[in-house]
Amino acid sequence: MAERARAFYRSYRSRRVTRLHIMREDGKFPGRSAECGVGGWGVRRSEPIIVDPMPSVPPAGLSWCPACVGRLAERRGVLAGWAAELAGAR
Repeated sequence: MAERARAFYRSYRSRRVTRLHIMREDGKFPGRSAECGVGGWGVRRSEPIIVDPMPSVPPAGLSWCPACVGRLAERRGVLAGWAAELAGAR
């Protein structure tokens, strides 16, 4: 069974936060970066807000980072199935 995934988004003082990223648990900066490479560590005006476990639906005002979703789908072995399903959709 696959490990439970965590997600995070950046806290900025402005309202430009729109993406919910999936936390990378291996490779470079495990537990501190997203599958897409976005940093998940705190910086001067932006702390990561960690959602553990990852929700099935993003919190209000956020949407999934497409790159993170694709990379996690590939890691879990479901990307090829999704691609075939999308290719057959009209």
